[in-house]
Amino acid sequence: MKSADQPIIIVKKVKAHAGHHGGAWKVAYADFVTAMMALFIVLWLLSQTDQSSRQKISQYFRTGVLSGSNSVLNGGTGVEEKGFLDVKGTSTNEIPGEDAKLHQAEGNIRKAITALQANDKDFAALGGHLQVTVTDFGLLVQIMDGGDDLIFDLSSAELKPPLVKMLSELAPILGKLDNQLQVHGHTDGRPFPAGSARSNWGLSFERADRARSVLEKAGVRPGQITGVFAHADNAPLVKDSMAPANRRLAILAVRKGFEAAVAYGQLKQPVM
Repeated sequence: MKSADQPIIIVKKVKAHAGHHGGAWKVAYADFVTAMMALFIVLWLLSQTDQSSRQKISQYFRTGVLSGSNSVLNGGTGVEEKGFLDVKGTSTNEIPGEDAKLHQAEGNIRKAITALQANDKDFAALGGHLQVTVTDFGLLVQIMDGGDDLIFDLSSAELKPPLVKMLSELAPILGKLDNQLQVHGHTDGRPFPAGSARSNWGLSFERADRARSVLEKAGVRPGQITGVFAHADNAPLVKDSMAPANRRLAILAVRKGFEAAVAYGQLKQPVM
């Protein structure tokens, strides 16, 4: 039996409430929603724009610079994904009269070379190795080796007299353009002997730089050439890496409005 004096113990059970979880999940969710909105905006833009506009959008998200705006890398330091320019497709006309101006320069070059072919036996062959094309990125002039030693000797950076003469004819025509110019050097896949201090990188640059010197002396305006590029054998014009056509010089008169895209290397290899 319990004593009458024994204290009575009363136990109260209090339900504990869970603590607050904080607001971190709200921040994460907001970031997720923002990212999804950005994704849908980009997808919508891609569905509403043409190829030229998509290239600009792609450039903006890679570099933060839109085509035609000022570039801190004026002239650039490299070229594209594979080696050169995409000459397929139709040319854009970002600036009124730009297309007509480039096509007129193309016609003037063809006339000058045709005249040289008629008066010089060397040019009867060399003229056949010249390609002039108005591309999305500007006026592209390519002078290819035909295997007849009219451009340069194997492993030599010296420009042959017929090539110097051709460049001298091109210079005044290109100098009349208010476009920036680039000079690109390419080699075939023939390697230098093991242990040689030279390479196809150096060879392609030396040839392009000597072409730059000829152009500047013959009529290209001071400062008009904004880049000299070496590609070695990384951008073959034809599949056979040893083909003479892969040994070539290329001159690009950059289309107005595409300076930033070209400087940042938003280019593709040509299919010819």
